Amino acid sequence: MIHIFPYMKFTIRSGKTPEEVNRIMETGTAVRDGFLQYSPDGTDFVGEVWESEFEVVPRLPLGFRDSFLPVITGHIQSWGSGAAVDIHMGLRADGLIFCVVLFGMTGLYFLVSLLSLIVGQPDGWKAAVSAVGFFLFGQLIVRGGFYIPARKAKRRLEELLGEAADTDGSVY
Repeated sequence: MIHIFPYMKFTIRSGKTPEEVNRIMETGTAVRDGFLQYSPDGTDFVGEVWESEFEVVPRLPLGFRDSFLPVITGHIQSWGSGAAVDIHMGLRADGLIFCVVLFGMTGLYFLVSLLSLIVGQPDGWKAAVSAVGFFLFGQLIVRGGFYIPARKAKRRLEELLGEAADTDGSVY
């Protein structure tokens, strides 16, 4: 099943203890307070890290903004002698709002074009096809903007936290 809004779910199994994983995430994460960031520039992520979970976004170069960057939420658990980190990546709030408006307006336009087909407008099919094309173009933009940085963040998390990720097949 294809979802309108992209996300990823996977688990990273690590030989490190949950405390070591937490420490690695703390040192690799810049703390954000509003629009300001407080930490050295050498960090990979910006966000917050708590005792057994974290919520971060990939760090962009100064002056750049990307509404489709994934919000990475991780839950750190004990797993044998190491740790398992369950990770969910989803759209940021501003990217999600953009998608809701974009796809909502496109869907409304599609319904109006279908209604015009039903009442007998001869050019209603052109509007319906253009609405479908606009929806597909929007999906291409949103998915490209999300999955490119999400896959980079996934690789970086795998490098930082341990062995290869065990993906449960939930990449949409």
